[in-house]
Order: sequence, then structure tokens, then C-alpha cells
Amino acid sequence: MGTQQTHTRRNVLKTGIAAAAAVFPSIEALGEPKQPGETRIIYFGGDYVHNGVAQERYIRRTFAAMKCRMFFVQASRFLTPDVFAKADLIMMTRIGTHDPQGFCPDGLVEQRPEPDMFMNPEMENAIDRNVRVRGMGFIAFHCTLRNPDKKKLMALLGCESRKGSSLQDIELFDFNPNHPITQGFSDFELEYEENQQTVIENNEVELLFKCKGAKDGLVNTAGWCISRGNGRVVALLPGHSSGTWSHPQFSELYWRAAHWALKREIPPLER
Repeated sequence: MGTQQTHTRRNVLKTGIAAAAAVFPSIEALGEPKQPGETRIIYFGGDYVHNGVAQERYIRRTFAAMKCRMFFVQASRFLTPDVFAKADLIMMTRIGTHDPQGFCPDGLVEQRPEPDMFMNPEMENAIDRNVRVRGMGFIAFHCTLRNPDKKKLMALLGCESRKGSSLQDIELFDFNPNHPITQGFSDFELEYEENQQTVIENNEVELLFKCKGAKDGLVNTAGWCISRGNGRVVALLPGHSSGTWSHPQFSELYWRAAHWALKREIPPLER
């Protein structure tokens, strides 16, 4: 009989990362030192009800003209403090206590491993520290605003997590004409979205726009931003459906939000 081995969680993660790196060189690249002048953007999203494939497709299309190095992360294990320390901007669309499914580098999976914990205290502290101290930018989309157990994250965003809503068309309106993210924007509608209720708890928050649900008629704050220490944070409520990510005006919103969070001038979005 073979010798039975007890694997600690840390050893399993190390083994998984090493195996994945052997198959996907980009995993090793995520830990590489930044090159002079390199802008590194990391997007962490996708779950059972939010289409990660569509998110990546349309975000890549939107940022195609930007000279940056962009990584799309599929498992929490890869978002280590060292990775955050090298990132210029983190964008996130995630909710819950665990990743939606266990990560496996194989192209054909018969039995999927247990999923990683989503945003353990180490990850939450690393985001907060890198924003406030180092000046990393952070954009929280959609369901990221509904993580009530992540106290430090919600405090960073300056809001209180509230319940979601039924899916419906929403109208985005009352755009702040004085902020570079929303300057010149006109009202527009998004289909198949949630009209989440969010309560702003920090008076330093600058409101960007509101939304109104076609079904429930409720008006909610749907976009805001705030400076946190040396960093900048943007919160954007939409992001449920594929149509939202491909919508030209919403694409323009997160294009502008990214540049503002990076403390850069905002060039026109090339389509």
C-alpha cells in the first residue's frame, strides 16, 4: 500500500499554482516584477449568474487601445499580497464566501476540486492597504457592492451593503456634470439589470449618477467615487448582464473610471 500523505491547504495551493504555471505562462507573469512604465490591471469577476466570458471579452475590447498589461483572474488563490503590490488597478465583480467553482488548469475536468475562499482577511487587508498606502486604484462593479461580511471592503467603498432587486430595465440619469468620469454624459437605459439599494455612509463620497428601475420605480445611487489615502476608488452598480458590459455608454463609463482611478488624463474611447 502507498504511504498516505496529509496535505495542508497551503501545500495544496502551492501545488495547484505550480501545476497551473506549467500550463499557463501568464500565471508566472502575474508574479513578475513590473517593467519600467508598465501599467498592470487585474480583473476578477465571473460566477454562476454573471457571465465572466462576456465580461472579459468586452473589457478587453474596451481597453484594447490602452497601453497596459491586463490579467483576468479566475481563482482567489492567485490574488496574493505580492500580486496586489504590483497592480496599478484592480477591477472586481464578485460576491459571496467562495469562488463559484474550484480552479483546475486542465482543459478536460472530470472531478473539479473544492473552490477557494473568496476574499479571505489577507486579501481584504491587501486591497485596503494597497489603495490607501501605495495608491492603487480600485473599481467595484455590481455584486461587489453586496458583501456585508467584508467590513473593510465596504468601508473602503464608503457604503452599506443592501439587498438586490428583481431583474428589470434601469435608467441611468442625473450624471454629475462636474466630474471627469461623467462629464458630458446623457441619460441611457440598460436591459436585464438589478436596481440594487445602496446606502452611502461616508460624506466624502462624490456621487456620479443615479438609476431608476422600470419595474419597481425606485431611485438609487448607482455610481460614486472617493479618494482613500493615496488611492482612488470607484463604485459602479451595473454589471449583471452581458448587454451591460457591451453597451457603448457603460463601456465609456468604466473606461473613464479606470483612468480616473489611475490618476491619468482621460482620452476619448476609440470604438
